[in-house]
Amino acid sequence: MKVAAITLTKGGLILARKLQQYNEDIHVYSTKKYDMKPLSIINLPLQDNIKSLLEEYDMIIFIMATGIVVRVIAPYIKHKTIDPGIIVMDEKGKYVISLLSGHIGGANKYTEELANFLDASPVITTSSDVNKTIAVDMLAMKLNCHIDNLEYAKIVTSHIVNNYNIGIISSIPINIKLPSQFIKLNEENIEDNINKYNLKGLINISDNRLQASCPISHLIPKNIIAGIGCRRGKTKEEIVNQLIQTCNEYNVDINKISKISTVEVKKDEVGLIELAKTLKVPLEIISLDSIRKVQNIFEGSSFVEKTIGVKCVCEPCGYISSNYGECIVNKIKNNGITISLWETRRNMNE
Repeated sequence: MKVAAITLTKGGLILARKLQQYNEDIHVYSTKKYDMKPLSIINLPLQDNIKSLLEEYDMIIFIMATGIVVRVIAPYIKHKTIDPGIIVMDEKGKYVISLLSGHIGGANKYTEELANFLDASPVITTSSDVNKTIAVDMLAMKLNCHIDNLEYAKIVTSHIVNNYNIGIISSIPINIKLPSQFIKLNEENIEDNINKYNLKGLINISDNRLQASCPISHLIPKNIIAGIGCRRGKTKEEIVNQLIQTCNEYNVDINKISKISTVEVKKDEVGLIELAKTLKVPLEIISLDSIRKVQNIFEGSSFVEKTIGVKCVCEPCGYISSNYGECIVNKIKNNGITISLWETRRNMNE
């Protein structure tokens, strides 16, 4: 997760440096007027220079007045599934406020972490957190799922917040504690169970769409790894187009992709980095040594081996990143891009 801290005062800059003790990778931005050199300079007016940072970072901590932050980010707010987490702090570090993207963007969780580090007061106003329950979007994040329809997720979440009974059906292990109002079900006798438990909504965690007489929030498990290799300089658009074409051809929901995997010599490939950012998934880098241990399982190329040191890329990378799972799409090669898709193998203790 890429995190930035932005401040316009000397006191804020001191606090930002303190935050780097918690996370040394926080990038600090400030103006040129202070002797304490920040890692990066941001020019004023702030509103004219913030757009690129909102697109670049997953989490931004503003150490300044909340009103300033609201006015600065307002023109660039898009959607809860896209916007970065936004946190606001006073320069004395007394309060840490989760302002935007509390669940999907992770601002609520990071607010609690920073408040605990600073011995400050966390300010979190989302209803599900205040009521000590769990919203659908937070459940999806914890279980690594894609929300199929945000409107239905909102409806079911409103019933959760109002403490109504919610049925939950899942094809994957649920390794978190659920509120007592959640009632675990299976796909059989859904209507009978809706009446029996007076359910106001359902959460269905599987690839199968269900029908019921109450609102259903469908969560798609993200359990597909995309192993990808490419020639140097391939753009994000070229790789995205090939990935979409592959998924469509083999009837794979692209929303199920949980990770992009590639070889270490491609760790700085801009097209792959931007692809992972677009899909909001990690880019996992596999070492040449790790690939050499398994590459003989797959069809290889002496030209590729001479060029980068291993015989093949997309299949061994997908295989390793999927925890040696099942290949659902063997290597597809087109226009200098190779893609293979793998279903993650679950740990035996799940």
